[in-house]
Amino acid sequence: MEVSFKHVTLTYDNGVEVLHDMDFVIPDGQLVALLGPSGGGKSTTLNLISGLLHATTGEIDFDDVNVTDKDALQRGVGMVFQNYALYPHMTVLENIAFPLKMAKVSKAERNARAAELAKLVRIDDQLNKKPAALSGGQQQRVAIARALAKNPSILLLDEPLSNLDARLRVEMREEIRRIQQETGITTIFVTHDQSEAMHVADKIMVLQDGRIQQYAAPQDLYSNPANRFVARFIGEPVINEIEAESVKDLLKLPASAKYVGIRPEAILAHSGRNKKVPVKITNVSSFGRDRNILMEFNGTELVSTNELDFEVGKNEHVNFDLRGVFVFDEDGNRLEGLAK
Repeated sequence: MEVSFKHVTLTYDNGVEVLHDMDFVIPDGQLVALLGPSGGGKSTTLNLISGLLHATTGEIDFDDVNVTDKDALQRGVGMVFQNYALYPHMTVLENIAFPLKMAKVSKAERNARAAELAKLVRIDDQLNKKPAALSGGQQQRVAIARALAKNPSILLLDEPLSNLDARLRVEMREEIRRIQQETGITTIFVTHDQSEAMHVADKIMVLQDGRIQQYAAPQDLYSNPANRFVARFIGEPVINEIEAESVKDLLKLPASAKYVGIRPEAILAHSGRNKKVPVKITNVSSFGRDRNILMEFNGTELVSTNELDFEVGKNEHVNFDLRGVFVFDEDGNRLEGLAK
C-alpha cells in the first residue's frame, strides 16, 4: 500500500498549526522511519495516517484511494504502541487472535492464524502464557503479531522499542526489519533514536516543528544533509561546528557562509596535501573499540574518531576531508560551493 500526503496541514481548535504543508510519498512495501525530537510532529503524522486525527487541509491517499475523511477502522491499518496494551487476562494466543474474534472469525480459523503469526514473530513457544510471564521483548512481539492479525494495509509503530533495555532494542529493531521484509507490508516507524532509524529503515523522514527537514535514505542523510538541523541530528558523535570566519583562510567558502560542520571522521592527520589546520590535543578517550580525540581549534573544541597518533597537550596539525565538510548560512540552510 502506497501512502501519499498532498499538502496536508493540521491545525488545532485553538488555531495553532502543528503540521505544515506535509507533502510526501511512502512507496508500497517500504519501511519508513519518522525521526526527530519530541514535539517534532512524528506521532501526529502517524495519527493522521491511521485516521485517529484528521487533516485540516490537504489530501491523504492510500494507493489511489482518498482516505482523508475515513476513520481508523475504515483505513484498515495495524498499530503497535509504546506500551504494548496487551490484555493481561488473555493468553498470548488469545491476545493475537482477539482482533479476529471481534471480526467474528471462527475460533478454529482465528487460532490457526494466531499460531501462524506467533511463528512469524518467534513467540510460538509461549502461546499459553499470560503477558505478565513474558519479557518486554516477547510482549512487543505479541503486540506486532496482534497488529498483523487482520492483514492490515499498513503497519504503524509508535516508539515501539522505547520501553526496552539497550540490548533488547537492538534485537527487536532487527526483528522488526525481518518481519517487515518477510511480510512485505508498508511499515511506518516512529522513533527519536537516530541509531534505530538508521539501522531499520529504507528511508527516513526527519521532522522538526511540524515540518519535513529531509526525506531520504539513511546514508544520504548522513553524507548529504539538507540543512544544519539534519547535520546535527544525524551522526554520533555529533558533527563538529565552527564559525565560518575562523576557517576562511583554510577553506574556500561562499560569501553567505556562517557555520561550517565537520564530521568527526573527516578530521585527519596532516598529509601535506592541504593547508595545515593547527590544533592542540586536549583529551584522548577510548570506549571499547571507539576512540575519540578531542582538540582545540581557535577556541572551539573538535572531536576526531580517526586513529591519530596524538598525545594530550601537544600541538599538532590536521587536515579536513572535504567530503565530510558542510557549509550553512545564518538560517541553517546548506550552501554549495565548497572547493573540493
